Amino acid sequence: MENVSLARYLDASRILLLQNVSSKKRVFELLGELLAEDIDEVQATQVSAGLQARERLGATALGEGVAIPHCRIDNISEIRSAVIKLEQPVDFDAPDEQKVSLFYALLVPNEATDEHLNTLASLAEFLSEQDNRNQLRNCDSAKQLLDIFAKTSDKHAA
Repeated sequence: MENVSLARYLDASRILLLQNVSSKKRVFELLGELLAEDIDEVQATQVSAGLQARERLGATALGEGVAIPHCRIDNISEIRSAVIKLEQPVDFDAPDEQKVSLFYALLVPNEATDEHLNTLASLAEFLSEQDNRNQLRNCDSAKQLLDIFAKTSDKHAA
């Protein structure tokens, strides 16, 4: 498996730090808005529906308060991601039954199968490390969070 630079797909404008979100559905709506931003051919509701449809196939929560919602979509040429960090976690059907406060979502072109799988694997490995999760949870700004992904995940990708 090839390690992937997780910051490569992320932009500070697609990172949201919130105190409170009311539900899993609202998380999907916000992720849809973030991921569809600046793509004329893709609507936020389309992305949100795709993320929810994928979630119905199996929970994307990894445990330890982390989830990786993802879906494939037409009309994009490269993977893009968004991150939401919550102060108050929401129920996300995690295997360890912990509520989720860190969401790293992926929007993937339909034809990017290998890149999609490599990115998911790299992301799961990165988020499985407690130190990485702690650093992300302690972020106060989108730039700080992006810097952690850049510094830490790029080290793995080197």
